Amino acid sequence: PASKEHPWRSMARHAMTPHYSGTTLDAQARYAAGVKEILENWLNQKPLRQEYLIVDKGQVVSPAYTVGDATKGST
Repeated sequence: PASKEHPWRSMARHAMTPHYSGTTLDAQARYAAGVKEILENWLNQKPLRQEYLIVDKGQVVSPAYTVGDATKGST
């Protein structure tokens, strides 16, 4: 949890929610199938699906990630 002094605890219009860990069995099956596909393609020197790529040839290619220090790190 964030410390008592952390800015999140006093930000206006901000709420903290608990972290929910764990996934459904269906989600775990999808993760396993995706890992299997990635490894099989890599071992057989086949290209990976674009949606599986985060970094390609040293460049961030996933729209879910940004380059740099957008969050200024964690404390």
